Amino acid sequence: MALEEDQDSNTWQWEVSVTLSSNQPVIGTEIITTKTKLVNSYHTIGAPPPSHSFVYTWYRHSIPCSVHRHKLATVQRTSCAKLNASIEKSYHCSSKCFSDAWNKHKKYHHWAANAARNNSTGNQQDVKKLRSSGSWPNLIDGSVLDENAIMVEEDNIWIKVGSSNTYVPTLYDCDFRLRLHSAAVDSSLGIRLSPDNIVVTDPVIKPAHPPRKMIRLQNTLNLNFNAQSSNDVVFSVLSYNILADSLSINAVGYCPKWALAWEYRQENLLEEIIKCDADILCLQEVQCDHFENFFEPELKKLGYSVMYKKKTGAGLFTAESEKSTNHGCATFYHSKLFKEIMKYELEFDKEASSVVNALEPRIRFEGSHHLTSKDNVALVVVLESLQNGSNRDAFQSRICVANTHIHWSKGHEDVTLFQVVHLVNGLEKIAQSQQIPLIICGDFNSRPGSDPHNFVVKGSINCISEKANDPLGIYQYLKLHHSLSLVSAYSSFLHSDGVEEQWRKMNSQTSEPAFTFFSDKFFGTLDYIFYTDNSLIVESLLELVDRESIDNNGIPSPAWPSDHIALMASFRLRPPSHWGLSPPPFPLNPWHLVALN
Repeated sequence: MALEEDQDSNTWQWEVSVTLSSNQPVIGTEIITTKTKLVNSYHTIGAPPPSHSFVYTWYRHSIPCSVHRHKLATVQRTSCAKLNASIEKSYHCSSKCFSDAWNKHKKYHHWAANAARNNSTGNQQDVKKLRSSGSWPNLIDGSVLDENAIMVEEDNIWIKVGSSNTYVPTLYDCDFRLRLHSAAVDSSLGIRLSPDNIVVTDPVIKPAHPPRKMIRLQNTLNLNFNAQSSNDVVFSVLSYNILADSLSINAVGYCPKWALAWEYRQENLLEEIIKCDADILCLQEVQCDHFENFFEPELKKLGYSVMYKKKTGAGLFTAESEKSTNHGCATFYHSKLFKEIMKYELEFDKEASSVVNALEPRIRFEGSHHLTSKDNVALVVVLESLQNGSNRDAFQSRICVANTHIHWSKGHEDVTLFQVVHLVNGLEKIAQSQQIPLIICGDFNSRPGSDPHNFVVKGSINCISEKANDPLGIYQYLKLHHSLSLVSAYSSFLHSDGVEEQWRKMNSQTSEPAFTFFSDKFFGTLDYIFYTDNSLIVESLLELVDRESIDNNGIPSPAWPSDHIALMASFRLRPPSHWGLSPPPFPLNPWHLVALN
């Protein structure tokens, strides 16, 4: 502290008593000192203390160099962390310190490297700079720290981080303890009246929303399903728009910037996804670089097979350096539960060419720009169950899962409808080819009761073509009907007993959740899990949330990593209609010319 103690601690007449608002610090949540007072050290009644003020100093525990214990670690050998071998010896105060120590250190984790089939010979080891938290990929350069801001105590290093009666933990504090020193100072003489009162907190944690649990349904469909058995194919599907980092700037006005940092959000997203433990994951707004560098390797470790389709057009019009931020759809499935039979990648900008060619010549150029400049995609996969004990033939254990992110922008409602109609009409061909169950997940950018939503769940719509909603007259070329028995999974809440708590989080008029998207500009439902109810039964659903649980401020937030909430449903295959022979092959291009009515 700035003031030195000028007398033996045993002779102090006064001491500081201080209480913290919480001993469990959370990133972004202010810690307040409460009930700070100066009391007689001998607990005797006498003259009151002189006029005084309190001084405070906050410290953060930090990692010392494993070689030079009095210095702050600024780099870590990541191979040790990955192998969980001799981690306490992997921290160094400089790159030179790391290099000098490598030949001696490598024997400590040579066995672990071999076990992981990791070539760890020589000096070709990954080195990362550390933040003070150890969890984030940047550390303030140790050279910029004033020596008075560092306190060394035995093998512990503490860095000064604040000097007021409150402190707000930051990303740099995550996983580390905080330490508050409090003392009293004579207001007139400026001399210390007490020794330091020292309070050490628990390690700083990230804020998190309460875990959402799966709600099992009790409806007549399930109760009357007499053929239900332990050998039936049961699986779960999660749909989640994770908010691409390149789009998170839209939330700057209401979400703290540190909570928007991708390094922070990616960990919260992964943690939430892992907790859901779905068999199939359908993610939207996954940036190309984040898929390759984070989601793909992390989820492969958990046994998922992966596939990815990024949006097509943006890369044609942006600089090379911006292509990595282009986002798309990523689908993951547990490789022990399913195998891939067929995969389709749908590019809506290219698929719109048949509609553009049908337009009158004088408006084709305008139509091409209007329809083909929207580069949204869909990723469709046919999976076959590998679950042990299935009493079905292989083709009777197949499901088709579509993952999409549909376009929306003001004045382009016809584009939104075209993309939804085109997707469903092609999926109809796939489903009919083998009487295969169908699940469609994604961000449809369409409210309940809108034309795209009604088309999916009602099977047809009678759109009135007007200049406002159909400026080019494309509705006449669309096949605005389908034969699929598609239902929104979350509508099952309204047909189930014992889930009254979820009813109030639903919109009874639309039979959809009250919201799946919540920002400072819009509140409503845009995300859905549709399924064919003649081939699948909803067993359970991930519970919904209400506005109160996210403080009515919108998301993302420190506890909620995206502006959308995740949806998840568990399904059971209905008893199939038996084929006399093997089913016909899947169509090679189910979307060929389906846009034309």
